[in-house]
Amino acid sequence: MIGYLRPYPGGTQHQETTMTRTPMPRPINSLSDRLALHAEQRSGVHALTELGPEGTPTATLDYGTLWRRVNGLASRLLAAGDKGSPVLIPEHNRIDYVVAYLACIRAGAIAVTAHAPRANDRSGRLAAIIRDSQPVRALASESTIKHCRENGDSLLQAQRFFATDDPELDRTQEHDIPEVASESIAMFQYTSGSTSQPRAVQVTHGNLIANLDVMGTLFIREDSSATVCWLPLFHDMGLIGLVMTSLMNGITTHLMTPQEFVMRPIRWLQAISRTGAEHSCAPNFAYGICVDRTTEEDRSSLDLSAWKVALNGAETIHPRTIERFIEAFEPSGFQASSMQPCYGLAESTLVVASRVPGTRLGIECISAEALAKNRVVRCDHNTEDAMRITTCGPVVPGHDLRILDPSGALTNRDGMIGELCIRGPSVTKGYHRGGAAELDTFVSTLDGKPGPWLRTGDLGGLLDGELVVAGRLKDLIIVGGSNHHPQDLEQTAEEAHPDIATGGCAAFAVSGEASHEGEQVVLVVELTRERMRAIRKNPTQLESLTDQLARQVRSAISSEHSVAVHRCVILQSGGIPRTTSGKVQRRSASEAWRRDELPILKGS
Repeated sequence: MIGYLRPYPGGTQHQETTMTRTPMPRPINSLSDRLALHAEQRSGVHALTELGPEGTPTATLDYGTLWRRVNGLASRLLAAGDKGSPVLIPEHNRIDYVVAYLACIRAGAIAVTAHAPRANDRSGRLAAIIRDSQPVRALASESTIKHCRENGDSLLQAQRFFATDDPELDRTQEHDIPEVASESIAMFQYTSGSTSQPRAVQVTHGNLIANLDVMGTLFIREDSSATVCWLPLFHDMGLIGLVMTSLMNGITTHLMTPQEFVMRPIRWLQAISRTGAEHSCAPNFAYGICVDRTTEEDRSSLDLSAWKVALNGAETIHPRTIERFIEAFEPSGFQASSMQPCYGLAESTLVVASRVPGTRLGIECISAEALAKNRVVRCDHNTEDAMRITTCGPVVPGHDLRILDPSGALTNRDGMIGELCIRGPSVTKGYHRGGAAELDTFVSTLDGKPGPWLRTGDLGGLLDGELVVAGRLKDLIIVGGSNHHPQDLEQTAEEAHPDIATGGCAAFAVSGEASHEGEQVVLVVELTRERMRAIRKNPTQLESLTDQLARQVRSAISSEHSVAVHRCVILQSGGIPRTTSGKVQRRSASEAWRRDELPILKGS
């Protein structure tokens, strides 16, 4: 391997050292101990690389240098008295983010996962995080600190910074760094949702160790050597699921930016192909746009045969998206058994249930009529009310998943739909400034069974011991006494017309105009970027296209779900409100529709 273009400050510009990875003992006893062991045994092996827009490595940090830099920065935090206090990380998707996070972990400070200020960002999310967490310090590279001073608001500009790439860190006299108690808080993970009032999950060191141990056992093979991550590092799927899992198991993480993926999704797959990465993950929508925005010629240059763990989670998983991805990329060496649907949430650190590498795909046919009555019943695909779902595998080892039925009874029997409840070492400590939300979510007992239990707010059940996620309890649509899960309506709508964007639908209920009408369904759909470009060139096609699209969506929903769509609202590309991780925000879409704030092309 040639030398990289920009060695990370304090690192050396060298060729990749090839070593046999020593199998690591499990469970993990300490994140710092694990990193120290890698620094000793794999000092010259790349821990982290940054990939430029064309996939060329632009910076690298080996395990030995990473450990020295983390220790140097942790010593500064301790010397400043920051142990146990919130420390903000307003950094980009780069090596410096990881250094800052690990320094907080090492020092016993509370890492506040955030992002660098963005141009023209009016959401106010970063300012809201600062107001909520009240950090005593901020960590970022010198260039990002300059960016924060010039582009951040007054709250960010007022932060006291330590630079993560200060060359003096390698020469900092090591502070006496004590062990950190497992019950102490390691990080504030801000959940997706309201930007004005973000909610911080308090993840302890013990929670992190428990979940990393599970992921290392399930997803990292003894011959694993690399992972690729474009996911935002301020979200748990990217930071914990990819980067921390990889570092704690001694393999190399190749970092990209989310912007590079969105601009050209093929770059993610090219990075996996070039590096021979065995491990990478993304939400469902990413797999869909990889199909939509690549050509056969693009795919012919890829070799995805090394990719053994392709986790798919963080949002509703559509069977058709998985099938389309497999069909498109099998000729490039991708194997169906590598696709691993999973389920998790920040309140349980990250992963709760997952399929494991090399097992069957887990796409099943169930009865839509039974689902409307809170039951999961397998049926033949030719059955009139058959619908396809994706199972997310069994609950991860060491954890307990139960179904809370409407009567308040807990069960782990197959076939029942209810609220998913979890207990185990990954269940977090609660919310920072918890209030009523914490009391409703984290409970000490359920149905007489001791916890602590996490009430997820998600609906689901078990099918042959594997998790089926049915949707959010608060998003459930009830029409004519039958339950309709919005993601099922959205999936049907998306498949009804080729000009509907992948992941570009939101279904929600509104009250009928007459008192006797009850709830009615509103469906908003986005057009693809390609169709929007065509409409801009020829606006006369808009009327006929949107009329046809609305008719096909209404017909498909009526046929598949026996429910009428009250309004079908067609939006321009990107018109549906989403979280910072790309999840559709149904309640925000509903509120925007009521206030007439959606970028509507046509409504019927």
